[in-house]
This record gives sequence, structure tokens and C-alpha cells, in this order.
Amino acid sequence: MSQWSAVTSAAAAATLLVIFIITGYAASMSAVDPRSLSITSELATRLRSHVEYLASPALKGRKPGTPGNDAAARYLISQFQEMGLEPLPSLRGYGQRISPALGDNLMGFRPARDPSAERWLLIGAHYDHLGESFGRVYAGADDNASAVAILLETARTLAPLSHYSVLFVTFNAEEPPYIRTSVMGSQHFIDHLPSEVGSPSRFQAVIIMDLMGGVHWQPLQEVIFAAGAEKSPDLYRALKETTPHSSPLTVLPVGMHLIEEIPVVGRVSFSDYDAFRNRSVPYLFLSAGRTPRYHQPSDLPDTLHYERMASTVRWLQQMAQRIDRDTKPYGFEPAREEVPDEIASLRPFIVQAAEWETRIPGTSLLSLMKFKTDVRWLQRLDPTTATPDDIKRLERSCLRMQCLLADFYGCFAL
Repeated sequence: MSQWSAVTSAAAAATLLVIFIITGYAASMSAVDPRSLSITSELATRLRSHVEYLASPALKGRKPGTPGNDAAARYLISQFQEMGLEPLPSLRGYGQRISPALGDNLMGFRPARDPSAERWLLIGAHYDHLGESFGRVYAGADDNASAVAILLETARTLAPLSHYSVLFVTFNAEEPPYIRTSVMGSQHFIDHLPSEVGSPSRFQAVIIMDLMGGVHWQPLQEVIFAAGAEKSPDLYRALKETTPHSSPLTVLPVGMHLIEEIPVVGRVSFSDYDAFRNRSVPYLFLSAGRTPRYHQPSDLPDTLHYERMASTVRWLQQMAQRIDRDTKPYGFEPAREEVPDEIASLRPFIVQAAEWETRIPGTSLLSLMKFKTDVRWLQRLDPTTATPDDIKRLERSCLRMQCLLADFYGCFAL
């Protein structure tokens, strides 16, 4: 081989190594296959039935203003009726019209046992999705038929509370291009509250769910994350005291800033909780997080973890009953954080993400090295004295995990 050929070969090998490190081709750890997760309970079977209808080919992705979205609305109304949820008299039915072009928010309620109760607990999830684009159907099983199914089964099984009427709301028009606009279903709802509610201050708490069924990385198989309650000390206490019974489910508190803080861009809201937060309503946002199927045609009914969803229904019943024990209105402190708890929630996953044997599928060597550096930093960190720089670093590590879990390009740069 000539000297020039040797130099050329070495350069090519170096280039391939760089690609190998940056893109993650070096990492081939198997992702969780949801189809391998058995469905053993009647509740999980019912949850799957809801998802299979809402994410069926016939509904073509439930885009607002389409026949598929209308069919989903009719299905939800039939379920509300079957479960004995009452329509709000001021709406003269279960629908709240957003616009003729988009369709309706849908809601029904279960009155409190105390007929004089005037305050509310809201449980909500959006039912729309992306629809069709360039001949591809975006069925939206995880986003967000999974959360709607959990809402429906919670409505079916939750006994009336003593002090709060429970309003179950399926919002429309959450997906782009409507998110963070005045016609986003949750924004329209808070801007046009039914007279029975009257004021945002009459909500004791709002629980919003989004992306509740996906699973990709084994350490998160039985985990859902709970954000936002840190803004309300008493709601946060209720969250911490609600422990799943006889279930492998783990509900971990995290701060909203860990979900929303995007480098350079700043904070970006991602779901229906934002409309309530902006009115200082105590809220809890529940999610299992994104997977590589997020906003893809591959987000199909057979890719969800239905037994974890069933455990979530049972946990939601406990959470609602725990909130019912608190009769004093919850406060709201927009700047409040629970940093030590956030670190405790994320530390085990950062440690596992930093190990070759337990890494997130698709992790590049460069990302792996960054996680290892974060582990060394966490070993030195006193959570009770975390600085603003520490918090920024935690946000960056959390974002890197989210990026890898969703298989977004460029995770190595975080």
C-alpha cells in the first residue's frame, strides 16, 4: 500500500469513527417491545378497547374538523352516558363548541356527595391528533388515546367525592397548529368557563394527562412522571402521600422546568396544563414521556403498556380520594420548586443511562460520556444546596434523556 493510500485509509477510518460516536450506531441495546407485555386484567382489556377504537384506521387520526374527530366525539359522549356522567346544564349537553371548523371540547361530571359543594376537581386529556399527511395516517394511540382511555376508566370507577364534583374533560385542538393559541381546546375552556364552574378559583386542582401508554426503555417500564404539583405545597403533599397499592407502578415527582426548558429557546409548554397554570390553578401533569413513536405513523394500539395504564387508573382513584381529604383551597406559587426531590427522582435514571449495559437505546458514545460526567457531578452534589448552575445542568441532563428516549436527531449535542 502506498503512503498516500495509507493516509487516505486512516482518514476514512477516523471519519467513520466520528460518525460511529456521534450518531449512536455503536449503541444497539434492545428497546422494550410493548407487544411482549401481557394483558391480564379486565381493566387493561377495556383500556385497549378504547384505544383501538380511537386510534383505528377508520378515524384517520382524529384531526379537528374531520369526520374522524367527529366520530371520536360521538364515541366519548356515548361513554359518558354509559358511565352515568351528567352533562353541565349550561351547555345543554356534553359538548362545548370551540368553533364550527374545529369541533367541541367534551365534558361530563359526577356531583359531590355533599349537595352544597361548590368546588371542582378536573381530570382532563386531549382527544385530537394529527390526522393524515401525504398519504400517511397518524393514528395517535399514545398521543393521546392512551390518556383518554385512562380518563374514561377513571370516570367509570371513581366513586363520588365528598367535597368536590369531578369534571371529566376531553379537550379538542391540542395538537399543532392549535397548541398555545386561543383556539386550543383547553385555552378555549378556561376562557369560556361553564357557569356551573364560574371562576378558575373554584378548581381545587386540575389533573392533565398526555402520552400515558408508551414504553421504550426498560428502567421506565413501570414509571410515570408527575409535574406541576410543586407549585402548590398542599397538592404536592397529597401527591407524595399517594402511593400505588399492590402495583409495580412508580409515580415520580419532577419539576415543570425539567420538561419545558429548551437550550437557547427557553421554556416551552407542551400540553393542556398551560392554560390552567396561566390562571394560577393548582395542577398536576402526568406523562410517561415520549418514545420514538411520538408524532409518527407507528404510534399504534399495539405499542402501549396497558397494565401500567390500568395501574394508573387505580392510582388516580387514590389521588382523587386523597385530594378530597383537603377542604382548604390549595395555594399556587409559580416560582416554587422541589429541587431535592427532582434530583432524587432523576438520579437513578442518569446513573443507568451512563452504563453501557443499561443505556437508553440509541445512545451514542459521546452522549454516554456526558452522562458519566453527570454521574460524577451528582455524586458530589448536595441536593439541599443546589445552585442555579446545578439546576441548569440537571435540566440539560434531563433533556438529553428525553431526546434519546424519543430518538430525536442531535441528542449528542446536548
